[in-house]
Amino acid sequence: MKSIYIKQSILTLLGLCLVVTLITSCEQEELEPEMNAAPGGGTISTYKAYTIDAAPGSEVHGRIVFWQDNAGHTLIQLSLTNTDEGTSYPSAIFDGAVAEASTIKLEPLYDIDGATGSFNTSKFYIISDKEFFESLDTYDAHVSVLLDDDIIATGDVGVNADPVAIGE
Repeated sequence: MKSIYIKQSILTLLGLCLVVTLITSCEQEELEPEMNAAPGGGTISTYKAYTIDAAPGSEVHGRIVFWQDNAGHTLIQLSLTNTDEGTSYPSAIFDGAVAEASTIKLEPLYDIDGATGSFNTSKFYIISDKEFFESLDTYDAHVSVLLDDDIIATGDVGVNADPVAIGE
């Protein structure tokens, strides 16, 4: 008799737990995700752009843009035209002006995808030094894009050239 009472009590408790679970789960509201950016977020408007000229014998040229994001990082975007699909073009920032022909790499950048003319790893190469963008005007450097060991496009940046476009 005692075991029948215990079994009934256990079944009653389990039934009660089930009812409570069903009732509380029905009360939860399913929220839609927020797809808008926070005020000031998602918009980058501070930049400096420089021309990348074709090297002699090459038709590859374009532009490099240094963006400053809201966190103070510098994002670099390099876009080229007349690149060949199926070809990867290494790129880097080198010391000094183009005329000095320095081979000292200051910042290796991502390779350029010939199909798109843009970085193949990510849209932006990120420099986390928060002082970089502010010191860009005094940065003594140039950018070169290579095919094998030959420079096919190059351009001065920083102190060596005036930006072709500026956004603030």
